[in-house]
Amino acid sequence: MLSDDRPTDPARLPIFSKKEHFMGNAFGMIPGLEPDEWSNDACRGYVIMAMENCGFSKKDIRRVVGQLYEVFDLNSVEDAKEKYHSSPY
Repeated sequence: MLSDDRPTDPARLPIFSKKEHFMGNAFGMIPGLEPDEWSNDACRGYVIMAMENCGFSKKDIRRVVGQLYEVFDLNSVEDAKEKYHSSPY
């Protein structure tokens, strides 16, 4: 499955661009069903901020952000979670 930066609903189905499918209309005001603000672009932003704060060069940041596209495309969220929990970091 290729990475998809479109907003998703809690069932992980894409929200389409037609007006009747906008998140506000799809979920209304039901508590607990607010759309998740997470996206691949948000993750990239966090990585950029962390790398800048650690003093990485712009070249290294570009390499890592570029690699994220491939990692998102080839791995699931569960794969990433498992990698994090089993890593020494």
